Amino acid sequence: MDPVARLRHLVVVIPGIGGSVLETLDGTPAWGQGRRALVGAALNPTRLSLAEHPTLRPVGLVASTRVLPWQVVPGYDGLVRQIVNAFRLHDTDVDVARDDTEPNSGASVLLFGYDFRAGVPAAAERLHAAIERRLAGLTGDARRKKVIIVAHSMGGLVARYWLGPLHGAASCRALVTLGTPHRGAPRALDWLVNGVRLGPGPVGALSGRLLGPATEVLREWPSTYHLLPRYRAVRDEATGEELYPHELGTASWQPFTTRAAEAFGMHRDIEDSWAELDEPARPEVLAMFARGHGTAGRAVLAGGRVRVTKDDAEWLPNVGWRGDGTVPALSAFPIEVADDVRARRAVPDRHGPMAASTVAVDVLREYEGEPTGSVRGDTPERPWLGLDVDDVLAAGEPFPVAAQLLGADHVEGAVAWLRITPDDGGSALLRLRRRTRTRVHRAGRALPRARPAPPIGAAPRCAQRIQRAGPLPRRRRLGRSGTTRSQR
Repeated sequence: MDPVARLRHLVVVIPGIGGSVLETLDGTPAWGQGRRALVGAALNPTRLSLAEHPTLRPVGLVASTRVLPWQVVPGYDGLVRQIVNAFRLHDTDVDVARDDTEPNSGASVLLFGYDFRAGVPAAAERLHAAIERRLAGLTGDARRKKVIIVAHSMGGLVARYWLGPLHGAASCRALVTLGTPHRGAPRALDWLVNGVRLGPGPVGALSGRLLGPATEVLREWPSTYHLLPRYRAVRDEATGEELYPHELGTASWQPFTTRAAEAFGMHRDIEDSWAELDEPARPEVLAMFARGHGTAGRAVLAGGRVRVTKDDAEWLPNVGWRGDGTVPALSAFPIEVADDVRARRAVPDRHGPMAASTVAVDVLREYEGEPTGSVRGDTPERPWLGLDVDDVLAAGEPFPVAAQLLGADHVEGAVAWLRITPDDGGSALLRLRRRTRTRVHRAGRALPRARPAPPIGAAPRCAQRIQRAGPLPRRRRLGRSGTTRSQR
């Protein structure tokens, strides 16, 4: 047998909120074990209630799961598979952080799951214990800068809390974050004050009523408050003043504002502890983020209610950058490295798929001694499409699709083709020509169907193809399904 490939560092993969497989202490699945557990938790969210189930045990990371014919919940199997293949690792090189098993001290990759309901500090305490168990046999230089963290979404906040307030920096070589809301996300504010909704208009209203129990459960979790913006994300329409979430409202808002203030204090603890680190003691930071996708970014307080929209807040920097569909671009890199362009890398992926970004593996190759050239900067290396389409739509009704061709300023007359294909057949071909930096093209016709769809459908999967300028391709109709194919 070939010798086992080993990495020089311990690579720790930390998922975002909802990215850990959870079970009860008696082994009953609670979240993440396939489609049945995910859909079951959505229909019966009390199984994730902290009040009813204060202790759930993390046993792994969620894999990509098709929960409905049109909807795949992105998981972390893609990222782990890329790491294993890139470095020719064996099964014994990958360990899972579990409290009920002994650690594999010879592993090069640690998959760290956590009870994402309990919040950032609680998860960071568990991360500290898991890493200490695996570094216990190392001393001196062998232990110093041994760890590289690859963290998606809220996992990046967990890592920063371990590095800062829990003093893990001495053991860490680098922190790579993928779509982490380092400064929070207005979507968390929207869900906490207005409730969970999926889709626009009547679809959103219906889903909001159906997901009322899920809203109440999310309001229990400290983690939801830890994802609130830690900047002045809300404008008071009456006074014109910009507010932090914990500055909202009157006495009726007190339960929310009290917990929001505690979350703000948690962010300040992270920032203050990083400020105390000497420059040589700080791990290198690379924050991956996306631009151009429709992202909740502007919040207005009017008439005692908060309205959150996908517009950029004009009182904040980087107007026009938008985000990854969940996290605004301005929130996706930490305050302590905000002025260092080398500490961030723009990628074209939306928030969920960013968990499997190939750029993360390129960064690991650099740290393992395999040069890959520049992997940092404010724009992806190739043109990409910024998309704005809701996840859930009313079947058979016209709907807007906003797509913006980005990163093509240096390509004269660049054109993108966007093919939209619903699962039940048919397609629509949209032509997007780059003319100005801010031009957005929309399509609003219903797509043809070969058979009836359910009452509430979903946004179709979109395939993206960038090509040089040229005449529109001829389209040939194939059979009776309404599908089309492009020919040169």
